Amino acid sequence: MSSQHPLLPASSVTSIHVEPRFTSRRDQLLNGVKKVENIHIEEELHYEDRDHSRAHGHYDDQPKKRQGARKGDGGAVGDQGGVDKGANGFLMPDAGAKALQRNRTLSISSSSIYGGSKTQAGLAAGSDSDKEDAAFKRRRRGSHDEKVVGKARKFLIDVEETQRMILAQEDTDGDFQITVQDSGPKSFQLGTANSSGYRKYEIRGTYMLSNLLQELALAADYGRKFIVLDEDRLNENPLDRLSRLIKFHFWDGLTRRIDAEGLEVICADPKNRSTDQRPRVYVPFHDPLAMEYYTDVAKARPHMNLQVVRLPEIITPRYVKSLNQHPGILSLGLRKSIDPRTKKQVIRGTPFVVPGGRFNEMYGWDSYFEALGLLVDGRVELARGMVENFNYEIEHYGKILNANRSYYLTRSQPPFLTDMIHQVGLKLPEKGWKPADTKVWHAQGYRASVKELLSVWMAAPRLDARTGLIKFHPEGIGMPPETEASHFTHILEPYALRAGIPLDDYMRMYDEDEIQEPELDQYFVHDRAVRESGHDTTYRYEKRCANLATIDLNSLVFKYDVDLARVVKEEFGGSFKLRVRKGPEDVFLNGFQAWMKNLEAKGGVEQSVGDEGGWDSVWAKGVIVFDEQIDGEYRAWVDGGDSLYPPTPPGPKSHPVYTVGDTFFTVWFFPDFFTQLATRMQACIDKYLWNQKERLFYDYDCAVQEMSTYETVTCLWALWAGCASQEQADLMVPRSLELFEVFGGLVSGTEESRGRIGLDRPNRQWDYPYGWAPHQILAWPGLVKYGYEAEARRVAYRWMYTITKSFVDFNGVVPEKFDVVSMTHKVEVEYGNVGADFRFVVREGFGWMNASFQLGLGHLTRGMKRALGTLTPPEQLFARDPSLVHSAPKPSINVAPPHDDQDEKADEPVSVVDSAVAAIKSLVL
Repeated sequence: MSSQHPLLPASSVTSIHVEPRFTSRRDQLLNGVKKVENIHIEEELHYEDRDHSRAHGHYDDQPKKRQGARKGDGGAVGDQGGVDKGANGFLMPDAGAKALQRNRTLSISSSSIYGGSKTQAGLAAGSDSDKEDAAFKRRRRGSHDEKVVGKARKFLIDVEETQRMILAQEDTDGDFQITVQDSGPKSFQLGTANSSGYRKYEIRGTYMLSNLLQELALAADYGRKFIVLDEDRLNENPLDRLSRLIKFHFWDGLTRRIDAEGLEVICADPKNRSTDQRPRVYVPFHDPLAMEYYTDVAKARPHMNLQVVRLPEIITPRYVKSLNQHPGILSLGLRKSIDPRTKKQVIRGTPFVVPGGRFNEMYGWDSYFEALGLLVDGRVELARGMVENFNYEIEHYGKILNANRSYYLTRSQPPFLTDMIHQVGLKLPEKGWKPADTKVWHAQGYRASVKELLSVWMAAPRLDARTGLIKFHPEGIGMPPETEASHFTHILEPYALRAGIPLDDYMRMYDEDEIQEPELDQYFVHDRAVRESGHDTTYRYEKRCANLATIDLNSLVFKYDVDLARVVKEEFGGSFKLRVRKGPEDVFLNGFQAWMKNLEAKGGVEQSVGDEGGWDSVWAKGVIVFDEQIDGEYRAWVDGGDSLYPPTPPGPKSHPVYTVGDTFFTVWFFPDFFTQLATRMQACIDKYLWNQKERLFYDYDCAVQEMSTYETVTCLWALWAGCASQEQADLMVPRSLELFEVFGGLVSGTEESRGRIGLDRPNRQWDYPYGWAPHQILAWPGLVKYGYEAEARRVAYRWMYTITKSFVDFNGVVPEKFDVVSMTHKVEVEYGNVGADFRFVVREGFGWMNASFQLGLGHLTRGMKRALGTLTPPEQLFARDPSLVHSAPKPSINVAPPHDDQDEKADEPVSVVDSAVAAIKSLVL
């Protein structure tokens, strides 16, 4: 058959397929470059993943033909048959198979999936609750449904003609979408497959019509002229549909690698406003493999005109500024592996997920939330790759970067690495990892975490010497080059006018240091700090961000301290060994010895940090993350070898112990060292950031030495990190929900804190009335940790309703953010709304929004999921059963940092993805 796609099995010839291997985003970027099929990421380690393999057409086993089934029964013209079908005519799982199964070409009935291996007869004999569940779970009914019970209706569709007709009739605003704002008749006739298209059936409503448009677009991706489409794909429960799209579509659409196959996609940078548009990859000074590899790629692919640049060993802010006119991608990890098809060694880029839209690189804090969503969906290899790329960034660039572009080299983002390592590490044994390999992987990640904690967050300029609190304070200078051309016009115009110089000339002269303006310099220090915070932009940070010690950042640093104390004690036998380069002229060794001397002189950590105690841990820049020698010692230890305990025991203060070699010095850290850091940080948070009268955590302005008054939803991060006491939580939770809980979820801040909005003071996207996925994702487990499970369910339902309602009403949209007060994704704010501008079908969603949906399902009860599937508004649902959404606090829990001398263990961290995994397994995949 001429319509056969070369990458699809024969049974896909005549049936709709909704898993495009190549997304339109990639097609747009490659612009006709030859497509190459690659082994799927989750199969690279040669372990079996039946669900994912089947969804992507890699699974070879075909279900046996049911005895007595007629070839082509209920199928399309030319159907290959040979599949098991239940009494309702839909594909059924193999007998006894526990794994969820999903055929590549036909939609499985929701009733088949939800009921597992239950037959219709079994349901008839089951309990009333089983019958009720089955009735709900069969499928979402349309507004005009005369379907014969027990018989699957399928449509025979001319793809191109149907797409043309439905757009002409229904897309009245010409945006290539079918939404509630279109004024068409919302009714369309399709010919049934059993009648070869002669008999017509009417489908109605925005949701069914927009789903039809999406399925047609996906079929067109494969060059299909005609398809047979199952009606259940058009009225699929929206929870099932969105969860399935995220798992099998969106993550793939957002996946990138920096290698020969991926460079042409990743090098494209819509934020590059320089005259130099040549694709360019920057390689670290100490990565000869990357330098050799990319040089070979440039020679093998001359059409790319790729420039490969080696970075200097010491990267200064001035050097980074010099790269602004020649921006490029920063290399990440490379892996040597054996191609299972050719049996030859190949080098592939370590995979990662990008946020989406114009954000076509690996971002810092986005990656943490994306990794949580990936783990829910079983995408362990992708999540593991993102941790390893963070390790690479810390090793070679000194920090987890804002993103891996040259203009981000001096800027970090909120730190989540320790918890990211923990969450991914929990899943590695499920993928067949041996204990020794797992231990080495953890050791590498925690070396990177120690290096980041001590050399980035607990070092100048981010560490405030007086309070001991941590601030966002990147080292970069000048105007951030990734912004829109007119972004700083309103800031620079008064200076240009005062100097009597045209604005464009003034901008150029300032950028080239021909004009010195200290006020502007300080403005851009704060502007870069806002971008490092991830909350760009907000009036919370206006012209003062680099001075603010925020509750969110200090909670995250506390979490690092607690996590490292736990893993050193419980996973590494009570001590953690790493090596540090001496550095040029022994700069790191000398710095370390001075730091140790100060610790001893001051009497410990608490006296060294803050109050001008002389803390200076910049020596940790020399920590070696990728250390094969130490890895070998840990591997031998797990396999029964000698312990890695230090040559001398720790002193009474548990200060690190060290020995000096020729080019390195070796350091052993002990749990109580990190416990002391956590105790100190918790005391600082209580002293400077907690407001007993207002019952909230606030930011602290270290420059003017006073507490901020801006009310921010990130106060709830203190619950997620565990740095609040139970008493503080019991005071803060009711107050914070009173302030930040709105119809569509948790809002970023209060309207009062934001202040007046007008033409001269436009709205900012991280202020009221906008809601963001990271704030929801961290609030839910934080509330649960302190005994507020029902409240967590309530705010989770609000957010999930916001996502689902927009998904249903606006052609499957999954945007970057929402106005959670007015309940819309169409926002009038700086930068617009990434993910809202598309044609026909959403192909990526947005990274952390995808994750929030998959994670949010794990916080909902079965009844709440039912209500959400029918788009029951939150207030209507809560009025039915108030017990679902209100709870009394549990007895006090242990949230203090662990000490070695405590008899009881600190609370074990609970995986934030396990409950979401269970929820996803109950949905159609």
